[in-house]
Amino acid sequence: PKENIVVDANGGFKKLMEAFDLERCGNATMSLGQASGALEEVLQYVQEREQFGKPIVEFQAVQIKLAEMAMRTEAARLLIYRAAHNAAEGLPSIFESSVGKCFSNEMAREVTGTAVQLMGGYGFNKEYQMERRLRDAWGWGIAGGTIDIQKINIASAMVGRRFNQRK
Repeated sequence: PKENIVVDANGGFKKLMEAFDLERCGNATMSLGQASGALEEVLQYVQEREQFGKPIVEFQAVQIKLAEMAMRTEAARLLIYRAAHNAAEGLPSIFESSVGKCFSNEMAREVTGTAVQLMGGYGFNKEYQMERRLRDAWGWGIAGGTIDIQKINIASAMVGRRFNQRK
């Protein structure tokens, strides 16, 4: 019946799909939040935790991991800003929102995993909450369209057409 129509047949589905561009930005932001929080917490931890008579932040391997975590976190932030800005300007882009979500989801998994590694056994201790951040980071990579689905969206946008996965 007509009263049960959710979207207009003339372009309604396209508008509905454009709403997912904003949803992907929101999801990416949640991943960014997990990674940023993990980086902030582990940064404090490595300055306090001592090994061989000095804070572990003094070790080059730890410094390199911190730098890599910061670089990836900031790159995700910029990708999200670009996608959100263009969506706000009325230029939503499945390419930009999918790149932002995909990169942010992968980055959050990597950053939280590295934070757990830097914290050693404490990384799995509920006292520090890092294990929760790691679990949440994995969850955001599933919610709102998996990482692999985002990669298919990206490829589709690159070639200018959708792929029919059902044939």
